[in-house]
Amino acid sequence: MERNNSISPLTLFLIKASIVYAGWQFLYDLILLPDGRVDTFLSLSGVSAAGGLLSFLGWDVDVSGRILTCVGEKGVEINNGCNGLNLLGLYGGFIIAYPGPWKKRIVFLLIGLFSLYSANVLRIAFFAVFNANLPQYWDVAHDYSSYVFFYPIVLLFWYLWTIISDEKDILISG
Repeated sequence: MERNNSISPLTLFLIKASIVYAGWQFLYDLILLPDGRVDTFLSLSGVSAAGGLLSFLGWDVDVSGRILTCVGEKGVEINNGCNGLNLLGLYGGFIIAYPGPWKKRIVFLLIGLFSLYSANVLRIAFFAVFNANLPQYWDVAHDYSSYVFFYPIVLLFWYLWTIISDEKDILISG
């Protein structure tokens, strides 16, 4: 009886995903987070864009660096480590680890990363308005906002990538 020693597509994906995840965590925890430049850019640009969005919608807001305030109310500060960078890396890691053509993968990565960045802008704007009106519930809003703003997008894009990547089902080997 001949034995097939090839690695199943699912096992290969899990190995690649583990390597990409470990690499991302190393890069994020030991280089990006301590350095702070990427985090600072995401925090400042996210607060600025959220302030612009709220101004466009008629809110009187003040943007001061990392702080977005509905004028006359308590503001929200977007710190490093709380601006979506880690999630962007995790999203990208899945897309990189899952099989598919690189040209399509890069386009899909860019669309997904932009969508997640935009969701974070909406989340920051939500935080400012929420904190101005219901500051006593801040902890609940902050703790559960990812379930509303990020996870549906990540799961949808991951699912769509498994559909449009033109790869066979990785659960079926051979």
